[in-house]
Amino acid sequence: MEPCLKPEIPEEKPGKPTPNPVLVKEGKGWRNFACQHYDACLNLAAKSMWTGFSCKFCELQVTKKESL
Repeated sequence: MEPCLKPEIPEEKPGKPTPNPVLVKEGKGWRNFACQHYDACLNLAAKSMWTGFSCKFCELQVTKKESL
């Protein structure tokens, strides 16, 4: 799966990980409901008419796991 458009996040800074939802079939993706950027990703998916999206490949998710 390839990353799609990135949601507009006001506090986004160059060089920092950004949210990166990926288009998937409805019910097939993993979502991080606790993420502070979840609403922005959900809005992007809705505006793009996606049937579903996944947070699995998000740079913020990878960064969080690596810091553990």
